[in-house]
Amino acid sequence: MLAGWSLRTRLVVVVTIALLPVLALAAWYSVREQRAGQVRHAEAVVAAAELVVARHRELIEASRRLLVAMCEEDTVRQSANPDASATDINRCEAYLGQVLQKFPNEYSSAFVTDAAGTARCSSAPTAVGMGFSDREVFRLVRESGKFAVGAQLASRVTPAAVIPIALPILQGGEFRGMCAVGISLRSFADLVTPASAADRIAVSLVDRRGISLAGSAEAARILPVAVRLAAAIVGGQKAFREYGQDGQLYEFRLLPLADTSIFVVAAAPVVEGLPTLLADWGGFILVVLALAAALAAVWLGADRWCVRPLRYIRDFADRVARGDDMKLEPRHLWGPELSSVGEGVRAMAAAIASREAELRAGLEQRDHMLREIHHRVKNNLQMISSLLNLQAGEIRSPRIRRFFGDAQNRVLTLSILHRHLYERSSWALVDFQQFISDLVRQISVGRRNPDRPQPRYQIRAPIMAVGPDIAIPIGLIVTEAVSSALNRSFENVTAPEIRIEAADKAGTVELTIEDNGAGGAGLLRADVRGGFGLTLIRGLAMQLGGEAQISAREGGGMRVAVTFPMPQDQEADA
Repeated sequence: MLAGWSLRTRLVVVVTIALLPVLALAAWYSVREQRAGQVRHAEAVVAAAELVVARHRELIEASRRLLVAMCEEDTVRQSANPDASATDINRCEAYLGQVLQKFPNEYSSAFVTDAAGTARCSSAPTAVGMGFSDREVFRLVRESGKFAVGAQLASRVTPAAVIPIALPILQGGEFRGMCAVGISLRSFADLVTPASAADRIAVSLVDRRGISLAGSAEAARILPVAVRLAAAIVGGQKAFREYGQDGQLYEFRLLPLADTSIFVVAAAPVVEGLPTLLADWGGFILVVLALAAALAAVWLGADRWCVRPLRYIRDFADRVARGDDMKLEPRHLWGPELSSVGEGVRAMAAAIASREAELRAGLEQRDHMLREIHHRVKNNLQMISSLLNLQAGEIRSPRIRRFFGDAQNRVLTLSILHRHLYERSSWALVDFQQFISDLVRQISVGRRNPDRPQPRYQIRAPIMAVGPDIAIPIGLIVTEAVSSALNRSFENVTAPEIRIEAADKAGTVELTIEDNGAGGAGLLRADVRGGFGLTLIRGLAMQLGGEAQISAREGGGMRVAVTFPMPQDQEADA
């Protein structure tokens, strides 16, 4: 298949194959960079979420330690007993108030409940006697017997929303009450700081219901609907893509705060379209464009410096082959290689022109010589015919004079043949139909007698060209047959005629010569086996590779039928 391709196509294929490794390397590098960018983007989102988680975990851990220290105090533990005195309660409330005064922004209130969840001691005296058994944090502490963090709730003690944390008060392994403190939601919100503007990452705090607890207003608009967030929390999804409430697609990372019911949500926009495509595949696109430019340069360069000069050389060679006289004059400068080829073609064209001039001169000389030879042969044959005619004038015997006339007709046949060869452009072929017509006309002119009726000739011969090897025997056969027919009497014939027909039937030529003469001194007779004319016709038919049949026609006259094969080269020349 490669052999049928053009030079430009081969060069483009070779350059493409040579640059395929570069293209593959660029594609691999772009894919690697795309994946690395995705990993960096995901790591940035996770890092922003983990940073907020770490800050809140530090706050929760510090709060837990503070709570442990408060709950270890005897006055605090003693207040959880049902039989605690008013003095114990007062000392507990004073202690809790002193502790919280040191952290006015972090904590809102602290209190202690009994086993039923009723507040026994509180930093805010109004909380004493309130029931907290319905709170989630109370249930978690009672069931687990461990430190627990509750969900965001509206404080019953202070107007601010809090995140409750609590420890169980155990005596002998039994649950005797709960020691709790409310972390101000504002302190949680202060720890939620946005990531860098370049990363465009927003961080928020949400509870199990998917409701935002802390974060900027813009970060809240980025979050998906609460139902979708709650489903992700319940399903344990740590990463997912979803449309935010602002209608844009984001990539979310969800991290819990230890074992709490509070979660950190980090969101980064998913950028799609042409900018992302250019950022990820810009290098590969540049390589592809460079490859396309290289292929275009190879294609145009090959056309400019190779194809066009070669096409000009081909056109020049074609015109020189047609015989046009032109010079090799390219429009643009060629390289040394093509210039060398052009010089070779120029030298070849000059040699061909010189050789053609010599051959043309030789052909003209040959044509002139053949024309002169045929002319001289024709003249010599006419001179012989004239001598025979003069000699026949001195002969008194009609029979001998007829013999001289037959000899004269045979010489005339050869003379007419050479005249046709002389007049035609081809020295080896004659027009069969025209040759027979001229031959019959010359014979009839020589035998014309005003005292006898002259027959009418019907000549039907195909228009074909034959060589002398065919024309001479046929001409002599026609001469013998027509001469014999003219010697017959047509006095009692209403429409005297001599018919000559030749037909080519599947490569075999059938020549028929017949007349309707009533009788006379014809040389050809069906009942006569000998005779010079009959022998000559049969011999000439054998020379043609065929046979001759001579028979009498019904109603008078003779019929000569000669069949012979047409040589293949003659058919091709015809």
